[in-house]
Amino acid sequence: MLKLLRNVLLFQVLFVVCTLSTQTPSTCENLHDSYNIESPGDIIIGGLFAVHVKIESSVDLKKPEGQTCKGFDVRGLVKVLAMIHSIDKINNSTLLPGIKLGYKIYDTCTEPTMALRAAMKFLSKTNSSNDCVEVHCNYTDYLPTVKAVIGPATSEVSISVARLLNINLMPQISYSASAKILSDKIRFPAFLRTIPSDTFQSKAMAMLVQNFGWNWVGTIASDDDYSRSGIDSFISEAELLGACIAFQEIIPFYSSDQITTSRIKEVAKTIINRTRVNVIVMFARASHVVELFEILNTHNVSKIWIASDSWSSNNNITRMEKIQNIGNIIGFTFKSRNISKFRDYVKKLSFNSTGVNTFLKKYYMLYNFCTAEQNEDVDSCISDTKHPLKYNEHQNMSNSKELQYQENVFLVNNIEAGVTSSIQWSVYALTHALQNLLKCSEGICHRSSDFAPWELLEELKKVNITKEGNRIQFDSFGDFISGYDILMWKPIKDKMALGHIIAEYDIQTNKFIIKDSRFNNFKNVVSKCSSPCQLGQLKLSSEGQHTCCYDCVNCSSDTFSNTTDAQQCFHCSEDEWAPTGSASCNKKDIIFLKWTNAFSIVLLIFSALGIVLILVIIVIFIKNINTPAVKSNGGILSIVMLLSLMLSFTSVYFFLGKPNNVTCKFRQCLFGISFTLSVSCALTKSLAILFAFNFNPANQKYLKNCYNPWLIISICTGFQVIICAMWLIFNAPRADRDVRRHPKEILLECIEGSNVAFAVMLGYIALLALICFIFAFKGRKLPENYNEAKFITFSMLIYFISWITFVPVYVTTNGQFLPAVEVVTILSSTYGILCCQFFPKCYIILFKKEYNTTSSFLKNLYDFSLKSSKIISKSQISAKSSLSSLPHLSIKHDSFQKLDNINRNSFIESNRMKWVPRKRFSSL
Repeated sequence: MLKLLRNVLLFQVLFVVCTLSTQTPSTCENLHDSYNIESPGDIIIGGLFAVHVKIESSVDLKKPEGQTCKGFDVRGLVKVLAMIHSIDKINNSTLLPGIKLGYKIYDTCTEPTMALRAAMKFLSKTNSSNDCVEVHCNYTDYLPTVKAVIGPATSEVSISVARLLNINLMPQISYSASAKILSDKIRFPAFLRTIPSDTFQSKAMAMLVQNFGWNWVGTIASDDDYSRSGIDSFISEAELLGACIAFQEIIPFYSSDQITTSRIKEVAKTIINRTRVNVIVMFARASHVVELFEILNTHNVSKIWIASDSWSSNNNITRMEKIQNIGNIIGFTFKSRNISKFRDYVKKLSFNSTGVNTFLKKYYMLYNFCTAEQNEDVDSCISDTKHPLKYNEHQNMSNSKELQYQENVFLVNNIEAGVTSSIQWSVYALTHALQNLLKCSEGICHRSSDFAPWELLEELKKVNITKEGNRIQFDSFGDFISGYDILMWKPIKDKMALGHIIAEYDIQTNKFIIKDSRFNNFKNVVSKCSSPCQLGQLKLSSEGQHTCCYDCVNCSSDTFSNTTDAQQCFHCSEDEWAPTGSASCNKKDIIFLKWTNAFSIVLLIFSALGIVLILVIIVIFIKNINTPAVKSNGGILSIVMLLSLMLSFTSVYFFLGKPNNVTCKFRQCLFGISFTLSVSCALTKSLAILFAFNFNPANQKYLKNCYNPWLIISICTGFQVIICAMWLIFNAPRADRDVRRHPKEILLECIEGSNVAFAVMLGYIALLALICFIFAFKGRKLPENYNEAKFITFSMLIYFISWITFVPVYVTTNGQFLPAVEVVTILSSTYGILCCQFFPKCYIILFKKEYNTTSSFLKNLYDFSLKSSKIISKSQISAKSSLSSLPHLSIKHDSFQKLDNINRNSFIESNRMKWVPRKRFSSL
């Protein structure tokens, strides 16, 4: 019920509005006919062009009266002529048979309100005598006087007009309004344009800035929709590409001349003070550019200026005095076609052929006036907003051919190829849309020209033709996908001229196409907040600063940067190093105890000498295997001991040279097992001597049965084998690269894997050595020439001294000579055993052969026993408990007492086979 009531109320409201709108409108007078030109036709095309720069500003405007325009713009007149010429060409062709295109062209004076007044006339009903707009609720069947509109030039004016034309969905095709907002088809459904959106121009500018390495740029924009939209888009794109905006200046447009001039002076001051900013992007009106350049010329400011399409081809700027001092100007212009026919058309214009073209009449009049005044700068004279001349259609003007030629050449020089081409494409697009809408074929159009504008709009969206190699087609946003030409202005005497195209920007590929090598010359221009950081440095930005403003800091040691303006320094790999501020890394030197090292050579010589000595001793011992000297040294046992010492010397070779996993595992185990074997042999010999001379003879049989030298050696060595095997299985030594010990070196070394296992291995050898030392020390007073215990004691002392010294030195030493510490210890302890236990025997065998006999040996035993007997007899044995505690000594005492009464030599001869100590020794 509520829904029904709401619909009824809505219908009543609409009925009232529609009723009011159908009332007879009041008569409207044509205002400012001097600012429009028209030509009749079957289909009328509207045109909006800025033939004047601005309107007379009034601070205290009280009535909505018509306003006066000032500042004649020759370029605006040329655009009007381009539209007229294009329509004339269509009328003279067979594209629309039986249909003549007419036009109504109005001067917007670069002012939205003037353009809106003209747009209201466009919307007036067809065949209406009073040119007034009827108000309807539904404009589907409304037939206005104008079917489509070309223009206006600026985005701000286009936005205002588009909102009004949206009422009828009247097609509006702009030839230079490029603001991004106009691509919004929700807000501007009837707006089309024959140029790309500013989005692409801003993106191209940002890419240009990035391409030349400029990251510190300034921006200047006029305070209008086009300039603000373009500069905002550029700033966004530039910042995405890493550029920073040094300053953003806005110049007011609708303020008074005094305010605008004051603001331009402030902008000029900013530019002068920012010496590091050498590139400035300007989306601005030509009048603002002229005034700014005039101020900067007095200060000799030279920059790179990136010009938007709004002033990139403006001849008023190129003809400024000393404009070449302002620097280099890179301009973005719209793509253009061949306009030679239009140039010829302009050259052939005459005052007599102007007809109702009041704009052209005024131009001729102004040109005549300026030349009569002998003003050198005709362009400034014509566009002077303070010009006192009023238009008078009855004013007499010169008709000389020379002056007529000059006037037309002046017009030709103000032709902008890009904008002219866009106007022509607009007319061609409308023509082909009309051709499809009116169903024109075979010399006749099958539909009348009475159609609504929205119907033409639908056909315009479908247009897809190629004209002289240029595709005319609108995308879904109503924009052309063409591109931009990039111009570089060239100096000519004291002025400048639009130069050749040095590059093109392709929208679809998003790339520059270089047409002239001078394009790359701009790479030599520097526009940066901070000087580029060199190789080996990184950028360090301070908090609150632009990212483009930074300090350059050297990379720390072992880091590098190989690009300029590096954001970070990269770490060198583990096998590389770099000094502070380096651009690359250097390979670290690989060090280890090489074979060629002098110290290594010395160690190898001592090791080889030890092996040679052992081989010589083995030969000597084998040849004298049955002599008392060899037998007293263990016989075959001594050969085994010598072989184990040779293996200890051999292990030295595995401590030198380049380490690898095999040598690291083998060297410690080889030394540990071989040296354990040699110590076990020494322990066995010391134990045998102790059993032979220091125990009660009554226990000899028991000790003899218990004593098994090979079993003892096997057990002692076997424990070491087990220790080494467990070490290798669970945490074996291995080769390692020490990259942190020295910044420029890599130490190849063997790490022991388990330090506990290493300590246990050495500790086990030390334990055996200690036991051996204790046993040997107890038997140190045996027969002098055959006293093994004494030599074993000395060798064990040398071992202890070597390895006790080894521990602190090994712990505190590092580097390539660490293995040498252990090698020296191995050599010293091995040489200690070799020299103490084998050299005396070799000396006796080689040089004291008389002592290496059985009789000499027994005599030595007799002297030792006699000496011991005398010592015991002199001792005080007062208690049985003392004797009972030393039973073997009391036996010796009783025996040796008899020796005082018997001849020593006969005793030895007669008791050679019965002497108990001899039996003990020989049994061992």
